[in-house]
Formats: sequence, C-alpha cells, structure tokens
Amino acid sequence: MNHRVTSKEHILEHAMRLAMEKGVDYISIRKLAGDCGISIGSVYNYYANKEELIAAVTENFWSGILENQEMVYRRGMGFTMFLEQYYRFLYGRLSKYDSTWLGEMNGNTIAQNKVMMAPCFEEAKRLIKEVLARDERVRGDIWNMELNKDAFCDYVFTNFFALLRAGESNCRFFLFLLEHLLYKNS
Repeated sequence: MNHRVTSKEHILEHAMRLAMEKGVDYISIRKLAGDCGISIGSVYNYYANKEELIAAVTENFWSGILENQEMVYRRGMGFTMFLEQYYRFLYGRLSKYDSTWLGEMNGNTIAQNKVMMAPCFEEAKRLIKEVLARDERVRGDIWNMELNKDAFCDYVFTNFFALLRAGESNCRFFLFLLEHLLYKNS
C-alpha cells in the first residue's frame, strides 16, 4: 500500500516499518520511495544515500530499545545485580526482533554497524559506568592504567552485545567472572 510522504520523519517511519516487517537488508531507496508514493529523488532530499538512511533507521531502532534503560537501576543495587537486570531488559526487548539488528546489516560488518549505533550505545555505556561508580563494594585496588573503569565498562558492554548476538538468554557465567574480579571474598 503506497502512501504519499513528504517529510523526513515520515520517510524514517516508513523505513522503520519496512525494516521491522522485512528486515533491515530489505530497505533500499527505490523500495522506500515506492512505499511512500514519492520519487526516488525526494528520498535523496532528506537522506544523502542509503548508508545515511540505514544509519537513521538503526539509531531510531536502538533509541527505542534503550528507552527508559535507566529505570533498571534501583538505589543501592550492586553492579553485577544491575548487570543481570540490564541484560534481561535488553534480551527481553530484543527478543521480539530479527537478529540482524545485532549483526551484519546491508552488507555492513558488525564493526561498521557499531559505529552507526555509537550515539545510542554511548548512553548505555554511561549508565554502566555510573552504576559501577555507585557500587561501594567494588575493590579499588584492581584499577590501574590497563584496567581502568572506562575500558572495563566498554568490555562489559561489548560482551553483552556478543552474548545477545549469540542468543544467550542470560549472562550468569560472565557475571560470575566479574564478581570474582570486582568484589573481595567472592
């Protein structure tokens, strides 16, 4: 069903619908223009190329997945308890969608897609760092030049992404390792 669309927001909305129904790899400027009932050139008025369109779709998708993520944290919650809840939050939201959102899309490598998703992911990493800083039980003697909190939080997020991509329903083993690193007498 074609609908005449004339704004960037409406084009993105239609692109999101196509991505949700048929997968990100299905999206093309030609198909999107046809679905919107506009010329191909009209799409190019808003998106310089397919990569820019896919980046907008990807960012929109991940912004929705990560919406309200800060609500996972409860005052006084330890870091690994938060991570367990946060993983469930992500897994639950992502389980409704095609796995291409976590892997290769439109011929891009996983690394290229991570670059496109970086703005969304920075907010998630910020939350992880914030919760780590609030956990008073975390050993202070483990941090040094090589193992600093920023690199550690990036590592945690990267492993979450890998576990989600692998379809793991939980991250217990990973959390077990983190507990032994972070807490005394674990």
